[in-house]
Amino acid sequence: MGAFRIVLRFRHSDLFRIQTNSGHSGSWAGAHPEIVSCANKFWWPAGTKWEDRLASEPGTGQLNPLHPKTFGVMINVLENVASIFPENFFHSGGDEILPACWKSDSLIQSFLSTGGTLSEVLEKFINFVFPFIVALDKTAIYWEDVILDNEIKVDPSYLYPEYTIFQSWKNGTESTKKIVQAGYRVIVSSSDYYYLDCGHGGFLGNDSLYDQPPEIQKAAGGGSWCSPFKTWQTVYNYDITEGLTEEEKELVLGGEVALWSEQADGTVLDARLWPRTSAMAEALWSGNRDETGKKRYAEATDRLNEWRHRMVNRGIGAEPIQPLWCLQNPGMCNTVHAYNSGDDEENVTLSTGSVGSKGFADSS
Repeated sequence: MGAFRIVLRFRHSDLFRIQTNSGHSGSWAGAHPEIVSCANKFWWPAGTKWEDRLASEPGTGQLNPLHPKTFGVMINVLENVASIFPENFFHSGGDEILPACWKSDSLIQSFLSTGGTLSEVLEKFINFVFPFIVALDKTAIYWEDVILDNEIKVDPSYLYPEYTIFQSWKNGTESTKKIVQAGYRVIVSSSDYYYLDCGHGGFLGNDSLYDQPPEIQKAAGGGSWCSPFKTWQTVYNYDITEGLTEEEKELVLGGEVALWSEQADGTVLDARLWPRTSAMAEALWSGNRDETGKKRYAEATDRLNEWRHRMVNRGIGAEPIQPLWCLQNPGMCNTVHAYNSGDDEENVTLSTGSVGSKGFADSS
């Protein structure tokens, strides 16, 4: 029902807990099935379009803010969690609320038939939960969908910036820009850069994509909606404040990598997290550019390589970023050529950036 999250900020880290969520709430039906819409239904019914799915992946269920018991249950949960966890932040979710799920609920159908909207249903949820979180002397965190979704969203006036933080995960810096322009603080978790579960294929048991030629599978991201795999270089090179004014940058609290557990458990946890999370830590705490403004992933390669071996020596199963031979032969695994999208080897050009300390082409 909840998950611990560590957010790497520019100077320190914070721990907070996701607990309440209008979407992704199927587990609540185990104890209170009456307050959960479309619980335990097939996620994408046969004969329906993608936009009419009940969930974005198997496992359905969204809390129904219109059921008379919903908020009584939530009060008990909120008070219980607040008494156990002293953190100043409380993540209240709000991502991927799908219209078809709520529309399948008879209570919500009645509300819509009188002229109500699904955004108003979400507003009822926010208007109850948000003041309660603030009354507990905590800052509420919501996913960006709450104010940026195309179909179901609330007016930002319902959420006071001094008590609200948003977490971005879609559209890269575009979403971050919209959030800070609205006056809110933001935690950046772009799925294009910080989703560590991406690039391992899909988990649907009978996906016909995998019966297609390799070129079609590749074009479809190999079955992973957020392909490709996010390499440590991709994580390290992401500038989370790109395109923001100096004033807007002050509202960016930091970033969070996400490792969703559809295809990850304790057996692969260390390797999926490390050392890619370490790459984000250095980029956010120390910056990913040198004093001249050049990206410094060249020298970071050496540091991260050594750090990875330290982690392994301490019993952490961090994945290797280079063969051991590279560590034994400094500079021999680098390149002095910049990336070129052409297939002709003759078209490969030397980098116009600085060359790293061991010969790796470094660009701005």
